[in-house]
Amino acid sequence: MTESVKTESTGEEERLAHALISRGLITRDEYKQCRGDGGGSQAFLSRLVKAGCLTVRQAQRALQDLQVLVEQQIPGYQLLQKVGQGSCGTVYKAKQLSMDRLVAIKVVVGKSKAEPAFLERFIREAQLAAKLSHNNVVQAIDVGTAGRLHYFVMEYIEGTTIKDELEKGKVYSEREGLEIVLQIAQALEQAHRRGLIHRDIKPANIILTREGVAKLADLGLARETSDRELARAEKGIAVGTPYYISPEQIRAREDIDSRADIYSLGATFYHMVTGNPPFPGPGIDNVLRAHLQQELVPPDHVNTALSSGLGEVVEFMMAKDREQRYQTPGDLIVDLECLLNGEAPRLARQRMAEALAKLEEGEEAEEEHRLVPEGVPWSWVIGLGVALGISLLLNLIQLLR
Repeated sequence: MTESVKTESTGEEERLAHALISRGLITRDEYKQCRGDGGGSQAFLSRLVKAGCLTVRQAQRALQDLQVLVEQQIPGYQLLQKVGQGSCGTVYKAKQLSMDRLVAIKVVVGKSKAEPAFLERFIREAQLAAKLSHNNVVQAIDVGTAGRLHYFVMEYIEGTTIKDELEKGKVYSEREGLEIVLQIAQALEQAHRRGLIHRDIKPANIILTREGVAKLADLGLARETSDRELARAEKGIAVGTPYYISPEQIRAREDIDSRADIYSLGATFYHMVTGNPPFPGPGIDNVLRAHLQQELVPPDHVNTALSSGLGEVVEFMMAKDREQRYQTPGDLIVDLECLLNGEAPRLARQRMAEALAKLEEGEEAEEEHRLVPEGVPWSWVIGLGVALGISLLLNLIQLLR
């Protein structure tokens, strides 16, 4: 059997198994027990009958209805091939029959005891995605249930993720990185206007189309800033991905806002242009502690081909105190566009100038403080100054006379 025929046969078996599981005819464990390395649907059904997972009649009926089982598990859609597998479900490339177009469908099978809460989160993800109608966000199309299947239909994108490219060893040039990050910042600006936060910006959730358009994906952890009930329910839970998570998410603050997404986008930007995440230390605890405490090595110090302006922007994005970051994605967009136009980042430079001015003010105040001996009240110093001033004035008058 050639490799391509073997792959096609295995894919057919997977789709049939998924159909049988969704209809409650077999369990996932039974599928694992009986799956093979090829042979097609008939061989797979034979193994299920032999193992006592299906009756002969059920297997015959499944074989008879094979095309419907495999291709139309979800009404109105024809499943074509599996394109991804995650902890929360399987993603298929499919055809929307009514519109004759390709779509992506995330499919999960009901999870008994945990199903109500899981389904609520699944539907919330689809509904939040529907609120973000933007060219740089993967568009939501439909959500629903078919038997024990829950499905979320979305825009199908031919492309690759930033994570895939980084894993191949790619390090993005300054201009490439800026163009991608600007597009995601524009998506975050739209989310900010809608009162939404993504909470999981990372390379795996940025898809690049073949035309170079960046798309923000996976709103599974997203929530509305006004959703105080969900915020309270998640109190004490750090939501995010360790290499890119913001300090306030690590501290599990309830009042997370778009500045957390700006931090995570900054960490993603850092990884893109240097080849490594900002804090790559061993162990999750060490990485989280570094986000909270460790000083960031500027990206232009790691990759000297980068401009100091880019380094300033990333440092501003990743300030540990969110009050010291860009306050909105719109502010970030201003500086990204400055860099793309060959100009200095206006807001980052302004922040740096303000910080230097405060530092100088502090040093001057400290110097003035040293001129007064310790323990001498300031009222005495002021009185002495006034007396000396009057004395000088009287002397000057006398001299003029």
